[in-house]
Amino acid sequence: MVCVLCEKKGVETWFGSFCSECRKIKNLGNVYGFERTLEILEKCCIRNPEQLEKKIDTQKKIKEEIEVYGDDRYSVKPPTTRSQIKK
Repeated sequence: MVCVLCEKKGVETWFGSFCSECRKIKNLGNVYGFERTLEILEKCCIRNPEQLEKKIDTQKKIKEEIEVYGDDRYSVKPPTTRSQIKK
């Protein structure tokens, strides 16, 4: 039997309707209220149009800086180990 919420994973028990992860979501809704849980999910997980525009602008600025200064400012360097510091 498949979970009724995510419709992907199998249910925890033969008499249950939810997988373990969806059961946690359901329990949070029971404790804090489904309206409050939905409000938190919308606030934290869903971007509004203003946030999307800001993200796009930020990515455009990074792209422009890479074109002007090169990719060195945004490259990831491996961490320095103690043995490398002693040398």
